Amino acid sequence: MIEDALLTQLNEIGMSEYEARVYVSLSALRVASAREIHEQTKIPRGRIYETLDSLSKKKFIVSSGKAPVRYSPVDVTATFERLKRESVKSLEGLHERLKTLETETPAPLMQGYKLYTDWTRDNQIRMMLKRAKSEIILLCNDEEFLSRYGSDISRAAKRIDVYLIVGRPELAGSVPVKCYIGGKDIESSFFCQDTGEKTGLSMKLLLLADRAESLSVMEDTGRLTGIFISPDIYAGYLSRKIIQDIQPVDRPRTRT
Repeated sequence: MIEDALLTQLNEIGMSEYEARVYVSLSALRVASAREIHEQTKIPRGRIYETLDSLSKKKFIVSSGKAPVRYSPVDVTATFERLKRESVKSLEGLHERLKTLETETPAPLMQGYKLYTDWTRDNQIRMMLKRAKSEIILLCNDEEFLSRYGSDISRAAKRIDVYLIVGRPELAGSVPVKCYIGGKDIESSFFCQDTGEKTGLSMKLLLLADRAESLSVMEDTGRLTGIFISPDIYAGYLSRKIIQDIQPVDRPRTRT
């Protein structure tokens, strides 16, 4: 009985299912006619000659004699040494072609990706909070979002600078980190657009990481969409402007 794992490995080097079965059987038999191979493998008689011809062209087997023609595998060591040489040569050629494309095609200044589902947005936000190396700026005016990412924000704040800007001072109690409130520019641009600038979209969250990449979550008629940009060539300028326009939120004192 032919091992499925062996057939799978032969499939992975380019053999079809029938080719793999014939090659394994012939390797065990050492020499056999088409009829004997058919009886051994149970491959339809009409496909045996087609499969044997294909293996011959690929230099896995050779034929000899007449009436009946007999087939035998080429020396296994020689065959696989040839395959390794061909594979290395093919990979080297592919590498050179891809390197050529890489140098000929200019890299885009920015790459933007839309994040349509909660799962993709959650994962990207948490990864940004985790991989940031020096600074996180987070603008948020939604208590649900603050609660959802509160623990991730707190962990980030223990190792890097985190500026959490909230739209309303009362939201400062939603996350156990230092919070900030923005000036008029931040209020009108991010949390409450001026009448003349309204687009129908409302911002739920804006995340800037290391002044290099950004992620915004917008709501349009009840539907959320995220936009992740990396590298974001405007993130550095925007980060500096935001930090210049914020003040710490005074947390209410607890009564004793």
